[in-house]
Amino acid sequence: MASFQRKIGAERSILMLPFNVVMVARVRGFLNESQIASALERLRNRHAFLAVRVRFDEDGTGWFIGDDVPAARVETEVRSDDARWMSRVQSEYRKPFPIETGPLFRCSLIHSEEVSELVLCGHHMICDGLSMGWLIRDLLTAVADPDMPIEELPPPPPIDDSTVPDPPKTGALARWITGFINRKCERKKLTLNEPDMLRLHERFWEENDRTSLVAWEMDEQATDALARRSREEGVTINSALWAAFLSAQHETQIDRKPYHPQSGLAINTRDRLNVPVGEALGFFASSLTVDLPYDPSVSFWDNARDVHARIDRELTKTNLFRMLAANVLHPTLLDSLYFVKYGLLDGKLQHMLLRKMGFHTVTYGCALTNVGRLDMPTGYGPLELEAVYGPSIFSDVGEKVIGVITIGGR
Repeated sequence: MASFQRKIGAERSILMLPFNVVMVARVRGFLNESQIASALERLRNRHAFLAVRVRFDEDGTGWFIGDDVPAARVETEVRSDDARWMSRVQSEYRKPFPIETGPLFRCSLIHSEEVSELVLCGHHMICDGLSMGWLIRDLLTAVADPDMPIEELPPPPPIDDSTVPDPPKTGALARWITGFINRKCERKKLTLNEPDMLRLHERFWEENDRTSLVAWEMDEQATDALARRSREEGVTINSALWAAFLSAQHETQIDRKPYHPQSGLAINTRDRLNVPVGEALGFFASSLTVDLPYDPSVSFWDNARDVHARIDRELTKTNLFRMLAANVLHPTLLDSLYFVKYGLLDGKLQHMLLRKMGFHTVTYGCALTNVGRLDMPTGYGPLELEAVYGPSIFSDVGEKVIGVITIGGR
């Protein structure tokens, strides 16, 4: 594959943020560090974002660069019990990536002779939950057959005005105001780089040090029963899951907050672009904010139907590529938002933008990413994929962040 280079587009708004996406695969069978490292090296030819770093131009423009990127780190530890991987996930949230040297991806192996967990972690700007699921499949396939040729994928396309069917419109007044703001930002000559990002990560986790992780799974019979009942009730599995979590939130959190009904949904945008994306590793997701109150006076399935209708209505009226509107702002202004939020910079304009974007405080009672059912094998030579957990991410604007994926009927 020729050396990859691409301007950072819609991903710019999360470049400096401590948003690491983690996916965990439990595998029955023997795995070791050298197998994983070798497979990841081969997969660089398939997934360009496994081997990129960030370069900044003098004007603040950012680029993904595929030259001179070190191999992805593979860390190992002995598997002490079934829950050890959860501590690893929480530590992966907190570890920043070396954005200017790369790579923006790493892997941990928690291993024993019989069963191991693979903990995959990537910066959110190079991956989403769906692509991490496919990466697990590709990684296990490459481990099971070290001599198999690796099929290259086209480089991940940018999300910009050329690839989006309906870019957000900016009026003349808004363009004038934006131009004024950008010129003001340019005069300040604010630049932020990797050492600054490391300071932000440290401050972020000083103030968000109380996190907990819960893992659960449904067996094949329960998963099938949920799918069948959802069809009978005229809702999607996603709407039923939402109703379940909203019900739990209503029943267990006595100290109710005004933001509890406010819900954040992750939406896959791959099939909504003008260009094919396929199974490329990349950030091809948007979000939908929906008010989803839970009414205990009616049945669970009535609540699920209400959830379904509310999500459908919001989908029809929301431009899922509205994040592109932020691209008219000077890139270092976008970079500086969380620095202002966490007291590392001063800026009235950034405070205003944080409020407008909903990043200034806890906004959601629940934020849910349902990757859906991935049609992928569970057997890889001598290895058996027993379970997948995730996608998992910590967000300071979601009180509870939930990841769901269905593989092997579970």
